[in-house]
Amino acid sequence: MENDKEFNKTPSQIFFEAELDKARQAEIKARKKFELLAIARLIAFGSVLALGWAWHKTDAFYWALGAAAVFLTFLILMRYQQAARRERDFQKNLQLVNEDEIERLFFRFKRSDTGIQFQEKDHAYSTDLDIFGEYSLYKLLNRTRTAEGSRRLANWLKNHASIQEITVRQEASYEFCKNPDQIQSWEATAMLHKHAAQQVGEFRAWSSETLPDRLSSLLRLRWWPLVTILIIGLALAKVIAPWVIAISFAVHFFILKQFFATIQSITNRTTSLGQTLVAYADLLKNAETAPFQSKWWLKRKALIKGSSQALNHAGNLFERLDYRNNPFFSLFVGIPTLWDVHCLAGLEGWKKTNQSNLSNWLDVLADTEAMNSIAGHAFANPDYIMPQVVDQKPILIEAVSLGHPLIPGSKRVSNSFVLEGTGHTVLVTGSNMSGKSTFLRTLGLNIVLAQMGAVVSAVDFSCSPARVFSSMRTQDSLEESTSSFYAELKRLRKLLELADENTDSPVFYLLDEILKGTNSTDRHRGAEALIRQLHEKNASGLVSTHDLELGEWGATENYVHNYHFRSDVEEGKLHFDYQLHKGICRSFNASELMRMMGIHVDFKDIKRFE
Repeated sequence: MENDKEFNKTPSQIFFEAELDKARQAEIKARKKFELLAIARLIAFGSVLALGWAWHKTDAFYWALGAAAVFLTFLILMRYQQAARRERDFQKNLQLVNEDEIERLFFRFKRSDTGIQFQEKDHAYSTDLDIFGEYSLYKLLNRTRTAEGSRRLANWLKNHASIQEITVRQEASYEFCKNPDQIQSWEATAMLHKHAAQQVGEFRAWSSETLPDRLSSLLRLRWWPLVTILIIGLALAKVIAPWVIAISFAVHFFILKQFFATIQSITNRTTSLGQTLVAYADLLKNAETAPFQSKWWLKRKALIKGSSQALNHAGNLFERLDYRNNPFFSLFVGIPTLWDVHCLAGLEGWKKTNQSNLSNWLDVLADTEAMNSIAGHAFANPDYIMPQVVDQKPILIEAVSLGHPLIPGSKRVSNSFVLEGTGHTVLVTGSNMSGKSTFLRTLGLNIVLAQMGAVVSAVDFSCSPARVFSSMRTQDSLEESTSSFYAELKRLRKLLELADENTDSPVFYLLDEILKGTNSTDRHRGAEALIRQLHEKNASGLVSTHDLELGEWGATENYVHNYHFRSDVEEGKLHFDYQLHKGICRSFNASELMRMMGIHVDFKDIKRFE
């Protein structure tokens, strides 16, 4: 039995399990090293105290030299211990990454980030297609660990790329996919920094601001402490009166007061930003040395030369500015040295040198994490294929064994489908729970994946660029005082407006249970009118319905194509094959479902309920 389980494992699962075991062994080794170095440091510290005591008792200078040498050893040991701690934590993170990957293979998502913060109320498709949420495409793909990366992945999911960008992303994804250890190293490195997930929007805003001219000219006064040192020296030599020292320190307070509001504003807006920038610097250092050679990557690599060093410097300056929150430091160091003003001057100098490059650096960081996500998805699913996105204006969708990417392979039922040209509507009829809505989402999700440069769940898949639009989950709104029917009408109006836009990219629409909020007569008339109207526009798509009369009408129009899902009753139980069939559905199950729930329907009433 165990051999069978091993045999059924995918190459990606075998890789993740091997990496998990390797990381566990490496963590044990790093932890032991850390503990030994901690003992060595303790011994060294004790030795420094003993040698210092011996020097104090004997006044022999060699004891002092010994104490100095051992103290130097103590500092070296501390540095090695910090490196061992980092390696230990890095290996812990690698374990978490691989555990997450293994769970994701079985569609169990450990990470809490749902991406729901990126949801847009009136987005063309993201709500209906489960792009964000507890069980969503975002959770399936997401391998980002920074706020910038998460936002970029969400943007890729919500906005189709150009065909040129899709092509270079596919090439880069293939290259990244061949280096899964690089993807995991990025994640584990980001996880070393608890502040990596923080926003840097305020940092972007600050970097574009200019210091008022008056304060810029006052920055040169940051060197006044040198004057104070000179005055103290002269006072000790009794060349000048001691009270002059007090006047010099009053100048310190005057200078600090001029900059107080500006520095306070910076620190209030950029809490813990220093540590966030250090985290980003660490990640960009990984990016600077990455071995990738695709066009997509080389274009970005050229933009980040020296970025890690520059961001690390900015991070250190912000961290030093945070020292002002310690009252003892402010009293004994901050005021005498004008520490805050020196930090501000350093930040202003950094801004002048690097502000023009900052946006590029953060964009590359975000792009890298988004690419890690789609490449990691490709590596985890070796049976998925890279779709062909063809450059043609009429809609083209050719799918062989296309499956829903959020349904496990053991339960997934795949279907083949072809649609070509604009002005066409595919009517999908079928009984309840037969798979109509799932099929619409299957098409939509795979087109979204294809147009962001990711692999899809299919044996073969080709499509042309299209703007996906869906109306599947319209709900009433108490806040806007609208019914679900009116909400659907507003949604359909948006579809018509989208299809009227002057653009080369056609609309591919997915409408589920169209006009379900009204009576059957109005529903049929409205659906027929909408389909006729869409026929004249730059759009094609699918409409699911229970309305058999609509299907009968569609059979008389050459731009309407009937398909269906069906269910059968076998030995008193409903059976679904979830397969797409041509033609209009002739078998419905509402009465059988009601009977199973204890609602007995007379045969003469069946048609009324169906």
